[in-house]
Amino acid sequence: MTKLFLIPKPNPHATLRLFCFPYAGGSPSIFMPWLNQLPGNVELVLVQLPGRGARLMEEPHNKMSLIIDELMQHSSFITQKPCAFFGHSLGSRVAYELALTLQKDNQVLPLKIIASGSRAPHIASNKAPTYHLPDPEFISELHELNGTPKEVLDNAELMELFLPLLRADFEVADCYQAEELPLPIPIDVFFGHDDIDVTTPMVDAWQSLSALPITKHAFNGDHFFINTHSEPVLKTISQLLCSL
Repeated sequence: MTKLFLIPKPNPHATLRLFCFPYAGGSPSIFMPWLNQLPGNVELVLVQLPGRGARLMEEPHNKMSLIIDELMQHSSFITQKPCAFFGHSLGSRVAYELALTLQKDNQVLPLKIIASGSRAPHIASNKAPTYHLPDPEFISELHELNGTPKEVLDNAELMELFLPLLRADFEVADCYQAEELPLPIPIDVFFGHDDIDVTTPMVDAWQSLSALPITKHAFNGDHFFINTHSEPVLKTISQLLCSL
């Protein structure tokens, strides 16, 4: 089995797979607390890109095309069972681009995309790129974002280990812009009330990427509401999956 997919609790009788794509700098472990919180017919599949988890020593991808190329090498597994995609922040954009590539390749599409904490991928960010900044400024930006644990940011040895991954992920996040092509599948958009990086127009713009009406779900919290308010997030995901 490839290291690209981590299935922490294999369920051969599952009728649905949920593929989870982490945010920039995030590893599959962020989804581990979800393991026993989802419907019994759902098998959780965590996407583990190079540079993190068991692939820590592999060179991380710094282009969306490289991420999609690796995922598409395993399209037969992705399309093997009915599935849904969940991504947070950059992960939402990876999920959309993967679904779009599957469509262009005339392959089976996910039944639904749950796009969390992200602007629609065809619109530009309202922030200046940060991935190329010198280390002190880049680390200062990471402090502002609140997504990387302070213990990691303040540990010079750990930062030396993680900086290449963080820079590569932020290069993808800063430079990738999707085509505006609506998919024939529903998209549910999750956002945090206090997320200053994802504005209402950025959330609404997801409508251009689905031929069906999008559904919006607001949660308390800032950009990382999936961590700080995981209970209502998981409840909503479970309800969405049960309706498939």
